[in-house]
Amino acid sequence: MPGRAIRIFLVDGTPNGLKTAEIGLSTCKALVASRSALVALSGREESRRTGVYVLVGTDPEIPGRTAVYVGEGDDVLARIAKHDQGKDFWDRVVIVVSKDENLTKAHVRYLEARLVGIAQSAKRCTVFNSTTPNGGRLPEADTAEMEDFLEHVQLLMSTLGIQAFESVLGPHGLNHQRSAATFRVTGGGYDATADLVDNEIVVRKGSVARKKEAPSLQASSRAVRKGLLASGVLKEGPDGYVFTQDYAFGSASGSAQAITGANINGRVVWRTADGTTFEEWEQQRVKTTR
Repeated sequence: MPGRAIRIFLVDGTPNGLKTAEIGLSTCKALVASRSALVALSGREESRRTGVYVLVGTDPEIPGRTAVYVGEGDDVLARIAKHDQGKDFWDRVVIVVSKDENLTKAHVRYLEARLVGIAQSAKRCTVFNSTTPNGGRLPEADTAEMEDFLEHVQLLMSTLGIQAFESVLGPHGLNHQRSAATFRVTGGGYDATADLVDNEIVVRKGSVARKKEAPSLQASSRAVRKGLLASGVLKEGPDGYVFTQDYAFGSASGSAQAITGANINGRVVWRTADGTTFEEWEQQRVKTTR
């Protein structure tokens, strides 16, 4: 993938205040605000355009698990103002509009449906949309343009720390040819295989995680396991919890702890077929690039 230039502007000069984010010459523009900064957001002309928005917060039933709600509107700010009264979980919002103001109601309905579908498929967070929106039909040329725009939306969301729309799955599942290396971790009650794809540990469908959790397991890893069970990524099998799809983790240790149910160092327990640990493999790769 070619390099991309992303410009993030701190509107009031503070890291926690209102931000804008843009990708090079793309027409896609995002505005990010905390819930307490809605007054500042309302002062931006872009907030009253036609666009899509994502409310981001924490799932109240699974502490530590991100939750999102995706919506659209002709006047995005008006829709968000209603959610400020009716939805409690969120603490920040991302608005996405077009700099050239060419997005129509049909376009944003399409984008909303695609974003909800991607988040539901990726299962990296809890999606609070009760139903998958009907995105309607667009002319062929418009569909192609919106798919291109959607890629930019996903890139901006990931750059802003929102992983809900990151998916390793294409139309035919994970392309294992993209893998930089394959690793395995196995022991009492667990046996998993994973690929390193785009710097993430992607545990393969069919891998087995241990049911029992060690008392020392960190609360964050317990929450991850609970979220995976709640979303259906993990399902109970005869010998453990089975991964129902390829699933990406941000770190070797995070993935290993979710699989083993224990507080362990994933950089040591993940190994290649010849016994090389993840840590040793990384060190070798660094040496070869010098």
